[in-house]
Amino acid sequence: MRFEFTGRHIEVTPALQKHVEEHFDRIEHLFDGKPPIAHVTIEVERGRHHAEIVINWRNEALKGEASSSDMYQSLSQAIDKIEKQARKLKDKVIDKSHKATKAGVLTAEGEAGD
Repeated sequence: MRFEFTGRHIEVTPALQKHVEEHFDRIEHLFDGKPPIAHVTIEVERGRHHAEIVINWRNEALKGEASSSDMYQSLSQAIDKIEKQARKLKDKVIDKSHKATKAGVLTAEGEAGD
């Protein structure tokens, strides 16, 4: 997974980068196939720490936003939202492929009905 970090009114420290990368290591199994690109934007405004993460994966855009008084907590909440979206998308793809009727079954039914 590739990360791009942007900081607004805050410097993106190596500790913040490591925090994000460690959290994504736990859920990286959800992102199979082509590795996704994560855009991480963090900002501080009036004492509120805002984190926004956008991931481009499988022609989809997953977006998680969170705001709190602690930057690490904001990042963790945003990553949790991304995880939920990724699970939902992956389950949707799996369910769709499992519900598909195989071509061999279709031809056997067609011949039996004739």
